[in-house]
Amino acid sequence: MGRSADYTIQGFLYQFNQTLSELLKAADDAVITIEGIVEDIEVATFTGTKAIQCKYHETQNNYTPSILYNPLLKMMKHFKSNPGAKIQYCLFVHFPNNPAITISSVEINQALNSKNKDLKTLVAEAAGVDVEGFLEMFVVSLTPKYDDLMEENSKHLMALGFSKGEVETLFYPNAIQIIADMSIKHDASLRKITKKDFLETLRRIRSTAVSQCTLALKTRQKVLETRRKQLKEILSA
Repeated sequence: MGRSADYTIQGFLYQFNQTLSELLKAADDAVITIEGIVEDIEVATFTGTKAIQCKYHETQNNYTPSILYNPLLKMMKHFKSNPGAKIQYCLFVHFPNNPAITISSVEINQALNSKNKDLKTLVAEAAGVDVEGFLEMFVVSLTPKYDDLMEENSKHLMALGFSKGEVETLFYPNAIQIIADMSIKHDASLRKITKKDFLETLRRIRSTAVSQCTLALKTRQKVLETRRKQLKEILSA
């Protein structure tokens, strides 16, 4: 039970890190929605929308297409309901040893004909989808393991002008916290942010941290000065 919870938490943290990766690589005015139209991440630009699902399977030694049926069916359900929308459906997955993953009409039809009881509702909702049309708007990508993704994000932050020391101690932890806090907002509009606004929020955090540090030093200095005065009076007596 404990290990299962650990993997669930790791999955959320991986999603937050992948969201951070999308934010840092996005155009300044691209709107990123955390927990978007097909869960996880949505990136909207004037050319269209990229809807992303992240699946992290660090302990899954043997890959089979059935592991991906759930996210595939969710994407197909949305595609079926929004045939004219300019949406690219992206499935970001990680498995140990980076197995070759191919999603063709074969795997799609296997998902649509799945007898898994847990997928019964999704199968019914996606039934009749234009398989070839969906595949034209779908892409699957292998993503790095958790530690490597964290390192990549740190490098992206440094490339944007944040110092290495502050990235490790201040900016990176706060970046993940901002994303985590947004992910639990019920109002979808509160889960939207642009790269420009996100970076400005991080820089304000630095200003706040510096101000608090300066204030603490001033307070400490005031205490020391008061103590010195007290000691001077006592020693003089």
